[in-house]
Amino acid sequence: MSLFLRLLQSITLVLVAGVLAVLGAGIANAHPTLLFTEPGSETAVSEPPQTITLIFNEQVIPGTDAIKVLDDAGRESPMDAAESSKGGRAITSQLSDAPPPGTYTVRWQVIGADGDLVEEDFRFAVGLALTDSSDGNDSSSTSWTETVLRWLLFVGLALALGTIVAERSTSVAYAENPSLKRLRTWSPAGACIGLVGVAGLMVSLAASSNVAALWQERVGIILLVETGGLVLALALKNAGRPRLASAALLLVIAAEGLRSHANVVTPGWGAFLTAVHLVAAAIWVGALLHTVRAAFAWRGEHAAVRWVMAGYTQLALWTFIVVVTTGTISALLLIPITAMFSTTYGQLLTIKLLFVIAASGVAISARRTMRRTDPGGKLRNRIRIESILLISVLAISAALVSTTPANSPTQPGPPAAIGAVLPLGTLAGQIGVSVAASEGQLVVRLSTPRRVDYYAQEPDQEYTLIGAVRAAGVNTSLSLRGCGSGCFVAATDWPLGESMLTLEAAAAGWRGGTVSMLVPWPTQSGDSDLARIVAITRAQKDLTFYESVTSDAASIGPEPQQLSLSSEFFLAQEPYADGTAPIAVRLPSEAGQFRLALGYPAAGMNVLLSIDHAGRITDETLSDAKHLITRKFVYPGDR
Repeated sequence: MSLFLRLLQSITLVLVAGVLAVLGAGIANAHPTLLFTEPGSETAVSEPPQTITLIFNEQVIPGTDAIKVLDDAGRESPMDAAESSKGGRAITSQLSDAPPPGTYTVRWQVIGADGDLVEEDFRFAVGLALTDSSDGNDSSSTSWTETVLRWLLFVGLALALGTIVAERSTSVAYAENPSLKRLRTWSPAGACIGLVGVAGLMVSLAASSNVAALWQERVGIILLVETGGLVLALALKNAGRPRLASAALLLVIAAEGLRSHANVVTPGWGAFLTAVHLVAAAIWVGALLHTVRAAFAWRGEHAAVRWVMAGYTQLALWTFIVVVTTGTISALLLIPITAMFSTTYGQLLTIKLLFVIAASGVAISARRTMRRTDPGGKLRNRIRIESILLISVLAISAALVSTTPANSPTQPGPPAAIGAVLPLGTLAGQIGVSVAASEGQLVVRLSTPRRVDYYAQEPDQEYTLIGAVRAAGVNTSLSLRGCGSGCFVAATDWPLGESMLTLEAAAAGWRGGTVSMLVPWPTQSGDSDLARIVAITRAQKDLTFYESVTSDAASIGPEPQQLSLSSEFFLAQEPYADGTAPIAVRLPSEAGQFRLALGYPAAGMNVLLSIDHAGRITDETLSDAKHLITRKFVYPGDR
């Protein structure tokens, strides 16, 4: 009997163990799965997020440290208490302060229906704030706030530097005739006006990014250098050291050359060309204003007026030649002749040229008038008109440096890519954005959904695009040029590691937006990986995933839908079904996981796949001209 009892006890233990094992397996499979995040995992956002949102496939309870946000240095960002929504499937926590540009790690903790604590992390990045206006019908865009501030800077430089140069002529006149009325120098006032302009630019930069950008970013450092140069020039001029004050002003002008469009296109030579152009223009305008003051103050002393006018006209001849020569070379570097009338930048350049020609014509007329015995009021009127025209030239120059150059939209396609091409894509509002990054080059193609019959001729679409790249803590504006309808190209170097690309796209009749992307460099071919991943996916037989589809990334997307399909049916709908893609790139991996970027240029489509250690697709993002599709795959046994 005891043997029977022992046998019965053993059978019972086996059955209980089996039941517990089955229940244990069920519990293991009941762990919550993170479906979607906002910001997205391994993505970049153009604006600092106000909240962090996690969406799960089941109801969860926030853990003790539900959501923590850490920067690259491990510093934790202040967060409000986490809150639940969507029936407990979403956890949201608000950031107390807007995070500055950079890469961040989100660590989260939740308690699932089984009572177990689940914790993981993901990364996201904050991109750049683009302050240029995106209105217009080409890839040019003008920031009018920056235009006014740079006009103040240029006027200040002209008064500060041009006055110092012109004072040499008036000092000779004083030596010859000590009874002449002494003119108060405008050079210190010019330095102060320039400081107002630079201060405004610094405030604008701090407001659009953060205060730290003033010493961490290239544009901020340039503004600090210009501030130091103007303050030094002001101090030296007041100390009676005009030559040293001129050297300090040349430092300011050199800094402007470094931030110029021409320096982006032709580093080094472009900066030198811009600096020489600005020096000549500043001397021309400042010397003229000082000469005008002398002519009016000494209008009863014809010999003195002739002397200073003769000195100015000789100076103006050389500055005119330099301004026209350097301006012409810069224009040819930045845009083709065919874009002179079809782009905002070209139109501004044409207007500037006309004003320069008009000013030179008035100057020639004034010189002829000066030869008369008593030039009188006619001479003063002519130099007054010349002054107005040249101050207008400075205003147009300020608009030019605040405008993104653009080539004609009918220009041939971009130069051939060198080496590997990294394809990325997304939606900026309703505009499809397809990016191809290659060695030393960026090509961006914008597209909008067709509004007419598929076989009908699509009307011309007008696009606008501005952008910038952040790498190693330095922001660099992109000098984008047109390379066809919806096509833009820019020369840019991709440093080792990750760069952050931020683009602001607009299209007439469609909602645009600003997007940011992480660009890892270098990359490697993913052709063999894609074939293997498709084979693994096909072997799964059945797939379960959560899908979200939107045609307007600027609006709140729909609720993710759970779908269960056979792997064969799923793959039949995918562009990579045969295991190949025109462009397949493997992105840097972490802990056995990696991503594949697939590009289909002819279809304007891009796919980004996240792959786990078993070679299975865990996340998919597909973008084209009409849609942005995100999918999260769930496999049996996944936590």
